[in-house]
Amino acid sequence: MHRSLVLIITLACCTACVPQADYDYDQSEEASLLYRILGNNTQASIDILALSPDIEELLDSRIESGWSTRQKLKALRELLYGEDELNIQYDAMNTLTALGTFDARSGNCLSMTSLFIAAARYVDLDAHFQTVAVDSTWDREGNTMIRYEHIIATGYYAGGKMYVMDFLPEFVLGDKKTNLISDETALTLHLNNLGAEAILEGRINDAVTNLSHAIELRPQYSDAWNNMGAAMRRTGQYDLAEFSYQRAVYQDAYNYSALSNLAYLYAYQGRGSKAARYKERVDKYRSGNPYYLLYQAELSFQEGRHEEARQYLKRAIRLKRDEPDFYLALSDFHEKMGEKEESVKMFEMAEKYRLGILQAPERRMHHRFWTMSVSITPL
Repeated sequence: MHRSLVLIITLACCTACVPQADYDYDQSEEASLLYRILGNNTQASIDILALSPDIEELLDSRIESGWSTRQKLKALRELLYGEDELNIQYDAMNTLTALGTFDARSGNCLSMTSLFIAAARYVDLDAHFQTVAVDSTWDREGNTMIRYEHIIATGYYAGGKMYVMDFLPEFVLGDKKTNLISDETALTLHLNNLGAEAILEGRINDAVTNLSHAIELRPQYSDAWNNMGAAMRRTGQYDLAEFSYQRAVYQDAYNYSALSNLAYLYAYQGRGSKAARYKERVDKYRSGNPYYLLYQAELSFQEGRHEEARQYLKRAIRLKRDEPDFYLALSDFHEKMGEKEESVKMFEMAEKYRLGILQAPERRMHHRFWTMSVSITPL
């Protein structure tokens, strides 16, 4: 499945009925904990949309100010992503500013979106960040699970027709919920990514610094609090980890990543009754989320529990029969088990459902571009 770029460290990811957080800190205790976590950090001065004079000069030399919107977009896309031009490519685990992405000639979808928006605005094109609610996907990094989200660039032609730029190979916008976000919110997501990446690389001080800046910009950002909890846990400051996870759930009652992390923390501390209560909430989601079951199937197969993997895949299909990825996974499973006939049947089912869903344009020059009409919900 595709990878998107708002990266969130987690041990499990869920979304179901609304839980109640045990956020019962009094004002004095809360202030003390906040100070211990955030300290006296000053807000980040980073500008993710800044361009260098050299980039601006290049844009001026290649794109005429009097051109139409369509001409400018075509020229900009070819310049940034054409194989015979800058050939900037997707790199899932590399969060950079617009300038950093240009210099590295690569970046994740948030990075590439930042560069496109910065360049587009410089040549007087309408361009904005937009998040997209996509089905959760997971990766595993050591003992840490990672949930990905997606962000794209959008803008308007004369007459109100919308264009879309995305940088993932399988993404389809369709009727998924979208939200325009401000540049400041995009910066918050950028800092959250840097914090999450630093956790994965063991750079906990860098993680705390970036996550603190993200929280200062957007104190209600639940995912940054969840990641802060992961950082605090890795420093052995379990009271701060608990507070951060609780704060994440307080800000977003649907943040089951934080609830799962709380369950693991309480279990590690021997607080069995609390761990069980949170685990029960999380398990309700796990049993009903087909995408999590797909991840569990992949993990079970890797560990040699083949029949268990088969059952996870079948359950995923029962829960969402129109998802091609589940049939492809089951086809691959049958292939590996030497069950050729069943593998072909599942592959054919995947094709049946794939052809029945909205297809995005062909991917070219490391991105896809199309015009469409979608419902935009301003943040």
